[in-house]
Amino acid sequence: MKAAILPVLLVSITLQAEDWAQFRGANGSGVSSSKGLPQEFSADKNISWKAKIGDGIGSPIIKNGRVFTTAMLGDQKLGVFSFDAASGKQLWQSDFDTGTLPRITPPNSHASSTPATDGERVYVYFSTIGLLAFDFETGKEVWRHTLPRPAYLMDWGAASSPIVYNGMVIFCQDDDLAPFLVAVDAKTGKEKWRTPRKDMLAGYALPVLCEANGRTDLVIAGSGKLKGYDPATGKELWTCNTLLRTIMTSPVVHDGVIYIAVQSYGDSTRTLKYALLEWLDTNQDKVLSREETPKEFHERFDASDKNKNGLIDPDEIDTAFQSPDNMAVGGNIIQAIKGGGSGDVTKTHVLWNLDHKTPSNIASPLLFNDRLYLVKGGGMSSCYDAKDGKTLWDRSRLGNFGDYFASPVAADGKVFIAGKNGFVVVLEDGPEMKVLGKNDIGEEIIATPSIADGRLFIRTRESLVCVSASASTPTLAEVGKAAVMPADVVEITAQPAHGSRVWNGYTGNAMGQESWSTEELEQLLKRLQKLKYTTIAIPAKIAPFTPIRVDGDTGGRKAFHGASTFGNADVTAITARFREHAGKLGFEIIATEPVAGSVLPKNDFASEKALSDFVTPMCGEGVAERMWLGFQAIDKASQLIAQNDPELGIPAPDMLLRHLNSKKSLPDWLTEAKTFYATAMNEMYRANTRAREGSRSFTLYNAKRLEFTFHFMSAIEALYKAHDPAARAESLEAAMDSIYNALNSWSDVARDSSDRGGIALLNEYGYRPLVKVIKGGR
Repeated sequence: MKAAILPVLLVSITLQAEDWAQFRGANGSGVSSSKGLPQEFSADKNISWKAKIGDGIGSPIIKNGRVFTTAMLGDQKLGVFSFDAASGKQLWQSDFDTGTLPRITPPNSHASSTPATDGERVYVYFSTIGLLAFDFETGKEVWRHTLPRPAYLMDWGAASSPIVYNGMVIFCQDDDLAPFLVAVDAKTGKEKWRTPRKDMLAGYALPVLCEANGRTDLVIAGSGKLKGYDPATGKELWTCNTLLRTIMTSPVVHDGVIYIAVQSYGDSTRTLKYALLEWLDTNQDKVLSREETPKEFHERFDASDKNKNGLIDPDEIDTAFQSPDNMAVGGNIIQAIKGGGSGDVTKTHVLWNLDHKTPSNIASPLLFNDRLYLVKGGGMSSCYDAKDGKTLWDRSRLGNFGDYFASPVAADGKVFIAGKNGFVVVLEDGPEMKVLGKNDIGEEIIATPSIADGRLFIRTRESLVCVSASASTPTLAEVGKAAVMPADVVEITAQPAHGSRVWNGYTGNAMGQESWSTEELEQLLKRLQKLKYTTIAIPAKIAPFTPIRVDGDTGGRKAFHGASTFGNADVTAITARFREHAGKLGFEIIATEPVAGSVLPKNDFASEKALSDFVTPMCGEGVAERMWLGFQAIDKASQLIAQNDPELGIPAPDMLLRHLNSKKSLPDWLTEAKTFYATAMNEMYRANTRAREGSRSFTLYNAKRLEFTFHFMSAIEALYKAHDPAARAESLEAAMDSIYNALNSWSDVARDSSDRGGIALLNEYGYRPLVKVIKGGR
């Protein structure tokens, strides 16, 4: 581990600096007393400073005029950063090796945990190590306390955060194997107590404190249960058995009442086995084998395999991996629960309970001025009176579609809601929904923003941004070289077809090689040589395509790295150089017409052996078999499309709206094709979990492209359903959400100009025309 202290000529520390010293600030409330926060800002407006630090989704914390955050600096290195909150001047950076990293599921990051601080030390959790403490002033490592590595049945990965209370660092590790709650001495790192939570499944709720009935309880939400503990000893004091199976949101507390909003996969009849069979049952035989189960769970598997045949039947799956005393299920709930109880308070302390489809499975609720605010995917906001649960508004559109992983935060009479697409919507605090601003930061946001001293701190996927009404010209903070990610790496994801010897990558639009740079084409030539291609087809005439707008409300916008348009004005000269170099390398050049390109994936492998020969040396054993099942499903879907609607995935101005305007009902073949794509997606994700570390870019790319396709097909289905006047409005919004989610899935793995071109075209021909229809009320 290395600590680098940077010289500071002038450190600006406010004497009465306001703190936001853990995830979501004081007691995880998400509320600040700051004033003067702007309601309008952007990537170049009201930005005080910005530091590019590296991948991460943990929130920044602020204490005594300093802001702290973390970032991955490479495959096995985490950086902890300290900045002056006012100026953005980097004060110190401490790096440490993480060791071999576990599997995680995007959009999670290995730098997912939010630090906590008491002003003396900064406390960080990392899954492969445990808890670490760094000196507040210098960044020097003070201690580390090793904890067991968490294990997740579905490879979600760690994302829990510590808190500090009464000289202790408290951390809850709810995983699927051996969940526990632990407290260590903040000065020494010595463990003070540890309490098992054996009846819990994987979850990410932050511990919160509740003062009620003359005492302070440590309250934690988990599978099926909200529990209160004595923070001094870790002893369980009470439990309320009203929650759902999977808990990713955190409760908030006000005046001795605990508020929680939860959405968990499935309903009251769908238990854990349904999720596990969908995720782990790779051969789709409706049972789990030992080989299909992560190795961390083999001991538990063996104990549940009663007849020792190496299989667990569906009826045994739940009890194998879920506590038989806590068979929590799925659904949606919003609850207010009185604190300060004793024993089982299920029947005595629930003040009100709502079964509404408004909670998020990830974004936590916000309690601000006696109103409970919720946000969920699709850009839907809801609000309730905290006293009685009365609905103030229900699933109202924020005007910003897409995914929401960040929880809302509030200050200065405003509620700030950050979307994954980089827009931050500002609401006026009040009984009616009023949007004050919709602000484009220009980068993906997963982390919950933080507020202190009149500033809004936004952790984007790669940067830390400080928003302030008093900002003048934004400055780019100086960050150590280890934190700067390389910007000149070009990766080609377009894979030449195996078994062919003629390559034609021109489509006549932004999806083809017409959009490629010289660097991309040079890498393509190297790949074609390696795969023993002999001939390259190039159209006789190449002209630039019309640049496509990719700023503002653009699905998958992160793929364009802040650009406002996507184009390639130099395509004629670039193609001439490509033709010349290819000829010098011995390729035969033939003239051709552009080939219409589709946004839908295809199978480029002629046989399972060809796939295995390509994949196994790169990804390891057991990957090609799963991928081949996926490619076979793609073939079946492609055959249905070729027979019924060959133009389905080809970019054209009416590529989506023609389904809305069609007089036909939803065709059965379309639903069948979507089912095949869903099967292919699941197989690719299974392949991704089996691929060795460092080789998953190929498997994840295929999985994400199929995730895109599933959403794309869902959008078309919804447009057919919009033919029904009674369902038109809801179906149109569902279609818009689906195509937006499709574009975001594609952008997660977009690495070359063909990917970016496809995303740009689908915005131009699909997403924006659909938005126009909805806004026009047609």
